[in-house]
Amino acid sequence: MKIKQWAYIGALIALSILGAFIKIPSAVGSLAFDAVPGFYAALATSPFTGAVVAGVGHVATALVSGMPLGLALHLLVALGMMLAAYATGVVAKLNKFAGCAAGVIINGVVLPVIFMVIPGFGWPFVIAVGPSIFVAATLNMVVALGLHNVSALKKMRHGR
Repeated sequence: MKIKQWAYIGALIALSILGAFIKIPSAVGSLAFDAVPGFYAALATSPFTGAVVAGVGHVATALVSGMPLGLALHLLVALGMMLAAYATGVVAKLNKFAGCAAGVIINGVVLPVIFMVIPGFGWPFVIAVGPSIFVAATLNMVVALGLHNVSALKKMRHGR
């Protein structure tokens, strides 16, 4: 990897950490705009880059929020966020909007439902936090898609 690529990934991770401080009011204290750079990277560069940025972003948000679900569960969620961003990038190669939908479904539906089988959480937890997580996933994706569209227009104008 070139130094320019490492710098780009570092900048996106830094933005993801900053996004961890921009909270989304919810039933869960750890919802924030940390996933925007990860979803953007998945759309604009590569699924792998998006996955790395999204995973680090979730860990940053969990740390900033005081690890409300504990380290093990937040690492599980970080892996889920990596999958959501990776799927976004892979599917977006076929259709940008389908890629965005895939990321939101994995982040906003599949991840909360996984908590159903974890002892101490179950359906009451999923019902309580699921809508908030879905809204947060959607907001993160909408901002990422908007940034991607703006950067694509800018590239077209400058002939890149």
